[in-house]
Amino acid sequence: MANLFPIFLKLEGRTVLVVGAGIIAEQKLGGLVSARAEIHVVAPKASVAIRELAHNRKLSWSQREFQSLDLTGVFLVIAATGNPAVNERIFREADARGVLCNAVDEPERCHFYYGSVVQRGDLQIAISTAGHSPALAQRIRKQLEQEFDNAYADWLNWLGRARVRLFGRKMDAERRRRILHRIARPESYARFRRTQSGVSQ
Repeated sequence: MANLFPIFLKLEGRTVLVVGAGIIAEQKLGGLVSARAEIHVVAPKASVAIRELAHNRKLSWSQREFQSLDLTGVFLVIAATGNPAVNERIFREADARGVLCNAVDEPERCHFYYGSVVQRGDLQIAISTAGHSPALAQRIRKQLEQEFDNAYADWLNWLGRARVRLFGRKMDAERRRRILHRIARPESYARFRRTQSGVSQ
């Protein structure tokens, strides 16, 4: 299997096609909605949850079978039909058009894989096994969820504000780098937690 290039995509305003509107598709939509992608779902039938998203204008839904023209202007496509023959057609047509495709649970029909993700605010840690063992990726995710608790979201925001302030000052670049690395250490996080909980240092 080819080596994978890890990347975090900005999908806001980009068109993402999802073919299929059942449980499989539902599992992939949360992240796309959060990323503010322009989501177009194509499927003859849709789950209650997907109908609700369409009703709330979080996505558009075409109630019909997939057509080749659905790939026009699309940045990436999720084939979530549960039908290998249909997913194969989607993958081949996407590949011919240079559109990134992920056929759910079919590694041979994927240009990219969904990682198992730990998210704490803007902090995202994604784990991939290149499709070899999603179960292992999930186990590692659970371990990381225990190590990186919810307070990391607030700490990351604090670090971001501190970084902006430091870059707003006239300062030697090397000194700034040392400060940024120092305040990102575990000891700094421990002090931040104590401050947030009102415990004196």
